Amino acid sequence: MISCISCENVHEFGRVFHSQFRLRHGGFVERQQYDVSVYDGMEFDRYDTPASRYLVYHTDDGRALGVSRLTPTVLSCMLGDLWPHLVQEKSQLQSEAVWEGTRYCVDKDAAPELRQRIVHEMACAYLEFGLRLGLKKIIGLMPTYIYRSVFERPGIEMEYLGPVEAIGRHKCRAVAIPVTAQQLANVRRKTGIAHSVLRFSRDEGERRNDRAA
Repeated sequence: MISCISCENVHEFGRVFHSQFRLRHGGFVERQQYDVSVYDGMEFDRYDTPASRYLVYHTDDGRALGVSRLTPTVLSCMLGDLWPHLVQEKSQLQSEAVWEGTRYCVDKDAAPELRQRIVHEMACAYLEFGLRLGLKKIIGLMPTYIYRSVFERPGIEMEYLGPVEAIGRHKCRAVAIPVTAQQLANVRRKTGIAHSVLRFSRDEGERRNDRAA
């Protein structure tokens, strides 16, 4: 199960919320040497705001194993602030129907089978989140090998927003996930995940578990 953490429900997921910042520290500061803010082993930047949402795959005891941050482009957009030249249609950089996905990270020490499960569920969670909020697209900048493995391989059809450009050590591209029910159906069919994976409160997850039992 993946929890969607926001300023409205963070009191239900306090331990998970802190753990996802620590997971990000390991993935982006320790492994990739990002020059970003750090506090007590937690990584954060100026896009961590009260408007942000965090999709977190975590254990029952609150350890984050996978995370992605989603933010509304109408407030601030990393892609628009730093790499607008990589997006041909600029209206997508500030739209109520478009959110930005950033800080996608999976625990490098997770077993291969679990890592695949996290990737597959995260693909579903992106689309479930977008459908719940009535979004048209979720955009972001990613290395080409990353979006192919974590989104296209599980069955999401991507929209390319501009050219490929070398950023640091990687070839990167601005991409969009069109949010449709058909996309979610395609991912569920390809990954074999037939149920909803995203919860917006602990009670929601407990109700699902009761029905499954």
